[in-house]
Amino acid sequence: MGSRRGKKRERFVGLPYHVANSQAYCKLKSPDVKLLMDLLFQYHGSNNGNLSACYSLMSKRGWASSSLYRAFCSLVHKGFVLVTRQGWKVRGKPTLLAITFYGIDDIQKLNYDSNIAASHTPLHYWCKPKENWKHQPTLKSP
Repeated sequence: MGSRRGKKRERFVGLPYHVANSQAYCKLKSPDVKLLMDLLFQYHGSNNGNLSACYSLMSKRGWASSSLYRAFCSLVHKGFVLVTRQGWKVRGKPTLLAITFYGIDDIQKLNYDSNIAASHTPLHYWCKPKENWKHQPTLKSP
């Protein structure tokens, strides 16, 4: 058998089968799916809660600001994404996000909003009724 030394492990964008096979995922619009994939592209296994959909990052991936905002609001209201820290209009303080089908990671030197706590248990808002969500969205619905 060959040795693994010297070989780089290739990263991949992982979408769990039970999420991709759900009715909620099938009802997402194409821009919503693309934004979810772009957020998963940032996720490396220990930074859920520190993802960002800010325009300066997403414009490099082909996003226009209006379609980015609509897709972002849609994912938040459909429960696929949770705002972990509301950003400011100051450079270096973007709105941070977590994907709800993964647990929120405890990241050193990062303060989440007061009602958000790190947890290994996924919130699964995408498959729960909105009235059962612990964290309600504060954005306008799309």
